[in-house]
Amino acid sequence: MLTIIIPLVGGIIVLSGGCDSKIERVKLFSEEVNFPDQSMTDAEIIHSNHGQVKVRVTAPEINRYTSVEEPHTIFPQGLTVLFYDSTMTVESRISANYAIYHEPDELWEAKNDVVAINNQGDTLNTEYLVWRQDKEIIYTDRYVRITTREGIIHGKGFEANQDFTDYEIKETTGTIEVEDE
Repeated sequence: MLTIIIPLVGGIIVLSGGCDSKIERVKLFSEEVNFPDQSMTDAEIIHSNHGQVKVRVTAPEINRYTSVEEPHTIFPQGLTVLFYDSTMTVESRISANYAIYHEPDELWEAKNDVVAINNQGDTLNTEYLVWRQDKEIIYTDRYVRITTREGIIHGKGFEANQDFTDYEIKETTGTIEVEDE
């Protein structure tokens, strides 16, 4: 009787072990994978208002996810954004090594070596910047460095209009050259 029970129990153990690995393989293939609904390379996006170009976005790669709970677009290799005035002159530019656009909120997040430059030559450097497209503002709660003709200003936190011509730096430090009257 033992000669029948021992091989039978051993066979059940071997078979049940084989089932687990097959089940794990099936689960691996049946898990939902989140692929983009649209993917583009060497892309350019133009935002206009009444036929007038306001913003131009260029990126080496864009992945758009529309079939998810919170639709968004990812720029995994970064982007460059140009803001134009009414004469099609570039007012300011923003570049970053990574960005994500949250479609329902019209909110852009730029990360990793973010640089913004306005038409006066003021340059903002930070690692994280938010652009609220609906309110036409840019801001961050992180460290910023702004280089102007007058000097370099450091701070933690920043808010500006989207063309970066009117801005406020929070928790400011730095050196600014002041002219005597």
